[in-house]
Amino acid sequence: MLFINPVLDKISQPKIVKKFTYACFPTSIGFLSGYLRAKNGASIRILDEQIKEASWQILEDELGKLGHPKIVGIPNLTATTKRVIRLTEEIKAIDPKATIVLGGVHATVLPEDMLRKSQADIVVRKEGEVTLSEVYDCIKQDRDYSGIKGISYKKGSDVFHNPDRELLEDLDDIPPFPYDLFEGHLDRYADFGTIISSRGCPFDCIFCSQRAISGNAYRFFSVNRVVNDIKTLVDFYGQKKIWFIDDSLTINKKRLYELIDGIIASGYHKKVAFIGTTRGKEVTYEMLERLKACNFISMAFGVETGSERLMKVIDKKELVEDNIKAIKMCHEMGILTDASLIFGLPTETRKERYDTLKLMCDLPLDGARFNIAIPYPGTKLYRIAKEENSLHIHENWTNCCNQYYLQGDDLPYVPEGTRGVDLIFDTIFANIAFYLRPKILYKTLFKSPLSGGGVLSLPKRWYVKPDILFSLAAFLCLVIWRIAFISAKALFNSIFNIKEKRANEIRV
Repeated sequence: MLFINPVLDKISQPKIVKKFTYACFPTSIGFLSGYLRAKNGASIRILDEQIKEASWQILEDELGKLGHPKIVGIPNLTATTKRVIRLTEEIKAIDPKATIVLGGVHATVLPEDMLRKSQADIVVRKEGEVTLSEVYDCIKQDRDYSGIKGISYKKGSDVFHNPDRELLEDLDDIPPFPYDLFEGHLDRYADFGTIISSRGCPFDCIFCSQRAISGNAYRFFSVNRVVNDIKTLVDFYGQKKIWFIDDSLTINKKRLYELIDGIIASGYHKKVAFIGTTRGKEVTYEMLERLKACNFISMAFGVETGSERLMKVIDKKELVEDNIKAIKMCHEMGILTDASLIFGLPTETRKERYDTLKLMCDLPLDGARFNIAIPYPGTKLYRIAKEENSLHIHENWTNCCNQYYLQGDDLPYVPEGTRGVDLIFDTIFANIAFYLRPKILYKTLFKSPLSGGGVLSLPKRWYVKPDILFSLAAFLCLVIWRIAFISAKALFNSIFNIKEKRANEIRV
């Protein structure tokens, strides 16, 4: 079976920006590949377009290496929808008999739309391991798959949706993560040392699309399973840094402490540094002392906003004050901190954006990233945007990407009372203002990024690499041009009192 990890379209992400965004480790493909290899005896091939985009010739070569019947799996995020559709068309043109299976959040939420717009045959909804395993066997054995739970599929011109599949109860039933399938590009994955030790989140923030996969269920792998993954990464692949990219590593304190004790008992806290995710409300001095003893050097916070009012609007179930205290406690304990922020939330004012920026600059943060809110399908934010008549989605969702605002003005969502040009300007300005401070700028340019929230990902010794210097200069020119253009447009709109379009236009 061939898995393809699709790249973002150039409309969604400026080409020059891609140069400074590292290849995210494709964990979803990894879990599925490991499951099929162990449970079905499948031979797996992986084509990651973050490493090398698939030309027609590359697709033809990869398909030619598959046995019959040929099966291709493609994860479908909202931002990669255009590329996913194009890939399915090219695959079918090369081999019309190939079976194409889509998965991921976007296909889960909009299975019929993706089946009708693309050349895909099947959508695997929600968690994919067990469902894809059954689909794989049926296709290979030429058996009917129409009764399998958790899929949507095409039959002629009709689309059928089978009942959902129950979530896995025991995550340890999933085989060990197959890092060996990605070791050929070890030097290209800055976060090769990635571990997901749990699935799900019990909270329901209005902007989060992950609830479409697991609802509010929260499950975790056993401590032994996680320690074995650490062993693989450290002893076999020489990793010096392990990233836990759980929705939040600290939701269940009992389990967190068991994990910490297991890592310390194994001795790996002396061999590798750890980075985790957390919510401010969960952090205590006792927790930080234990994390510090386990060699956790950095924690990432989903701060989202500096407005207590907006915290209620987005249903975050914590306070701004919780994050302030937690970040300060981490600083006291010598643990690095990173924050992710969202501008353009419903009812947000410009003053709240600048108050948020000021707060982030006042806090002892080591990294921060300011994004614009994206109304992903299946989220409460999407429904709010429709109700406000403020939703403007490009065909194939190409403007639903975090970097789109660097080249496009027609944002997918601009809340009532806000101008899109102001929102774009404020977001660019916030990222620049945070990072141009001497101490933060020095860390960004000359020290290894450990907290993961920077707007740029620079390779080691970038300053002696002409191609990187050239690309960095081009990126700075893009930012300067973008600020000038948006400022001029905002001034023009103000002078002539031009109102921005609120289209509620969805061309999907």
